[in-house]
Amino acid sequence: SWTSVNFSSTAGRFINPFDYENTANIMYCADVASSYRRWTNPQTGSTSAVVAVSNMAGNVTAVSVSPNTTNRVFFGTSSAQVVRVDAADTFVSGTAGVNITPAGASGSVSNVAVGTDDNNLIAVYSNFGINNVWVSTNGGTSWTASDANLPDMPVRWALFRPGDNTKAYIATETGVWETQLLNGAATV
Repeated sequence: SWTSVNFSSTAGRFINPFDYENTANIMYCADVASSYRRWTNPQTGSTSAVVAVSNMAGNVTAVSVSPNTTNRVFFGTSSAQVVRVDAADTFVSGTAGVNITPAGASGSVSNVAVGTDDNNLIAVYSNFGINNVWVSTNGGTSWTASDANLPDMPVRWALFRPGDNTKAYIATETGVWETQLLNGAATV
């Protein structure tokens, strides 16, 4: 059977980014600016809360639950930010997340991919005239632009090849691209 759940039609985005934490049974998604929505027990309940993140700018445009660390969520924003929220299931509204935005990044984050551990991350941006693919091997402390010979176009999604933090698939406006080695400016 199905049950209708109604949240405000003025919050979030038309196609709202979300991800599901299956261990804690929580859905995380975009809501109003500088906030995310935490929906507990989405299979049977309608209890949710809007959680403000004090150092988050813009609207959430990407949500990635860590497959490695319970209750850790990575949020990308329309203001180029990548923000890590630990203990997202109990995160107190109005406190700060961990800003791990790539230095020099601009545009809107369309996806944050997590590798075999939370040190290996890819953040992709969906704009023209910018570096669209950023790679971190230290949990976002530093990032390397890895567009290399990728044409100037928005990137919509990325993921590491399963079990390999050096290879990736990248979904763009012109199709899906693959690299055998994420290697900064030398990436092919």
